Amino acid sequence: MTQEEKAGGILYVSCGSGGERILANAYINFKNLRPAKNCFYAINTSKKDHERVTSLFKKERVGQYKNFKMTLVGEEELHGFGAGKDYTFGLKAYKSSRAEILDDLEKLHKQYKFKIAFTVATLGGGCGTMTLGEVSKDIREHLGLRVTPVCSIPFRREGELLIGNALTGLNHISAMGLNPLIFDNERMMMFSDSVKEGVEKANTIISRLLSSLVDLVEFGGFATPPIDIVDITRLIMPQCGLFSVAFSDNPKDFKKNWKNYLGFSKSVDSKPIERTNAFVMFKARAFPHSLTEEVLSYLRNNYKTKEIIPTTMEEDRFAGFTVLVIIWGLSISEIHPRLKAKEFFKEKVSFWSKSIFKPLKKLR
Repeated sequence: MTQEEKAGGILYVSCGSGGERILANAYINFKNLRPAKNCFYAINTSKKDHERVTSLFKKERVGQYKNFKMTLVGEEELHGFGAGKDYTFGLKAYKSSRAEILDDLEKLHKQYKFKIAFTVATLGGGCGTMTLGEVSKDIREHLGLRVTPVCSIPFRREGELLIGNALTGLNHISAMGLNPLIFDNERMMMFSDSVKEGVEKANTIISRLLSSLVDLVEFGGFATPPIDIVDITRLIMPQCGLFSVAFSDNPKDFKKNWKNYLGFSKSVDSKPIERTNAFVMFKARAFPHSLTEEVLSYLRNNYKTKEIIPTTMEEDRFAGFTVLVIIWGLSISEIHPRLKAKEFFKEKVSFWSKSIFKPLKKLR
């Protein structure tokens, strides 16, 4: 492959264990991510996480993965262990290795001339929570790339510490002048019976987003109208965004249930601050005009969308129907359910007051 063929891909950078797990899952399950023009760079304080990814790649017979790079930070302070749930450790670890990491990324960018960067982390823990905003800012300033953070937020049952970390992380990302795409793990409680199943579904949805972005770079010039992935960044609005990737290999089923598919894979529930902007990609061998109109009308009516950039990619190589939706201009404070730890004791008191105390009052 020539340098010209390699150039112009996407830089994906993960921070912490959760982000690295998402990138590894995507790399394993979506082969279109693996070409050398794309680069995956996993930053972590945990040596064991890197070892797990290496073992997983071997188990899944990934073979060569030279463009999936893993770097350990804060080794002198943390000795290869994780940062726990203390984001100050994770941030300090990143800062101690910042110069070396940026030097690595600059060399990669000079070689591959990335079009755009996406940074990935799960908020709530130690390594990714504050590092995500810092890494995103550094890539924007030192590499001159447009950067979109993608982050997940915890189940509400995970307690005040993790929820508090997530809010701190989101505020820090906003302070860096960035507007993240958010995936809310809480949504997976509606579509899964176990934590493992929920995490796997969440990772699959995020991975499908990353895969669709690569297709956008690869085939955007053949789309109708032609689209450059950088074009979608002009739609970014405060404070955050959601994404959804609806897919089915059954045309009749997709035409009937596309709203359900979009609802299932919607990354977060929130309300528009005022109006929203949206990007929509339709992908299939042949995509019906009527269906594109239905989707666009649905977004305008349900998300107060003022500007939409739609594009349709039709190629014989595409299997099934895919609709990628990214919407910016949503409120972090309006995320539902609220980004607040569940108060189980109060809920129990409320239950008992309704079931016992009120009947007792009637007996008086």
